[in-house]
Amino acid sequence: MKKVLIFFSAISLLGCKKYLDVNKDPNQAETTQSTYVFSNAMARTGATQVGGQHILGATWTGQNAHSTSFSGGGTEKTYSFTNNDFNFWDVNYDNLNDYQYVINHAAKDNVSHLVGPSMVMQAYVYQELVDMYGDIPYTQALKGTAQITPKFDDDMFIYEDLIKKLDTAIGLIMNMTVTTAGLEDVFYVGTAAGAPTAVKLNKTIWVQFANTLKMRILMRQSFMPGRSGYITTEINKILALPSPYNTFITNNIFINPGYSKQVGKLNPFYVSYGYTETDAQVQNFAYRKVNAVTINFLKNTTDTFRLQRLANPKGTTVPSNTLSNYVGVPLGAPSGYLESSVSSVGSFQINRGDANRPLLFMTEAEKWFLLAEAAQRYGIAGLGSAQTDYTEGVRAAFRQTTAYWTSTGTGTAAQGTAAADAYLARDIAYVSWTNATSQADLVRTILIQKWVSLIEVNGLESWSEYRKSNTTTATGVVTAFGSVPTSPHSINGSAAAAEPVRLFYPLREESTNGSNVPKGINVFTSKIFWDVN
Repeated sequence: MKKVLIFFSAISLLGCKKYLDVNKDPNQAETTQSTYVFSNAMARTGATQVGGQHILGATWTGQNAHSTSFSGGGTEKTYSFTNNDFNFWDVNYDNLNDYQYVINHAAKDNVSHLVGPSMVMQAYVYQELVDMYGDIPYTQALKGTAQITPKFDDDMFIYEDLIKKLDTAIGLIMNMTVTTAGLEDVFYVGTAAGAPTAVKLNKTIWVQFANTLKMRILMRQSFMPGRSGYITTEINKILALPSPYNTFITNNIFINPGYSKQVGKLNPFYVSYGYTETDAQVQNFAYRKVNAVTINFLKNTTDTFRLQRLANPKGTTVPSNTLSNYVGVPLGAPSGYLESSVSSVGSFQINRGDANRPLLFMTEAEKWFLLAEAAQRYGIAGLGSAQTDYTEGVRAAFRQTTAYWTSTGTGTAAQGTAAADAYLARDIAYVSWTNATSQADLVRTILIQKWVSLIEVNGLESWSEYRKSNTTTATGVVTAFGSVPTSPHSINGSAAAAEPVRLFYPLREESTNGSNVPKGINVFTSKIFWDVN
């Protein structure tokens, strides 16, 4: 199976680690500052995605929990947190400013072809911010000292403007001329183990990525009344683009700035939740365990294939055919789940010694599930049948757990596809397409399998999908579930009955821009605009 990488020379001018050593040729022009900033910005986007916002979202959607061998995680377990907790604001806005630097300076640096991709990545980061905070600075943001107290824009307005921003970026990318072939950021088609290579930016793949991001933004609104016409119109605009730009990503997308087994150069997921450059276990590997919701769903649907790759048996990293050796931790469990008696994150993402594996950024499976939900809801010609898209999504999800890192793959693409087909043939709820008996069942089947495909990939995306599809009472108590097979609610005795629907604006923003920060935020009831259930 082909993979797609975003790789780049993450050589920072801003204090971050240098990944790739570039030997300068005195007869050739040096790489521009815009190129360096863009490369570093891409590295930071990837690292941020798998950092705290990933683990928080994964914890609140039944994917991760905490070993009771350790204390800590109280704010996650009890839902009791303040504006001093979970600040993912600063790092994301800093990242946005890096992309804005490229947009502002690319022309003078003779790399104008980086403007369109920078706009795409800004849309990516802005969506993450909206999904966590709702109204945020947007139209007056990223202006430096010219505007140090930007106003907050309406979250729905921002979402709609991100679609326009992506349309503009797609137009720029389709019409740009790439005359350089430096170690700037590119989408690279090849094996995930491929070494970074100086190649020209691939326009088709960048447009496919932008189209897929548009689908993510549009389908986040799919439960909102009155949005079907808008969503359908925007999807048809994608399909009306000239070939080959009227399609979506065809492979997994990775980030690889030249990760290596050295301090400061390891794959950020690996070093955050696995091991150091000396193969020493980091505390998070022992502390952050697989949630009981995940383990139980994989067992109940006889999904041994993915179970053995998404989780390790208790007390070991050697796969087992005995299902009882896989034990998940309920979120908020006070005791009884010691580090050695529960399942840690499996080889899909963490395999000791694989410090230089590429970072999985967006998956082919997510693309297929986006198309499946759109096809099922709106019947749009050009998206294929919902059942076919769903089937391809499950197949892609199985394949990604086997061999996305080719040096240590636990199976071939063909084996993953065969296992997926056997799984789909079982008459099990939220697995078999024909088991569903209603539109709601079919949509939920799609969303649950999408949830599985996002395990240990993108916890924030899982949490956003969970919130968009839940049904809650007026007090925020969840009464029905959409994208998660069973309740991931914390069992901690101090946990609120309601689950959080958003984050607080961070204290620093309130201190420096307090007149503009929205007032009266309640993290249990102040929903993001697309959270209408």
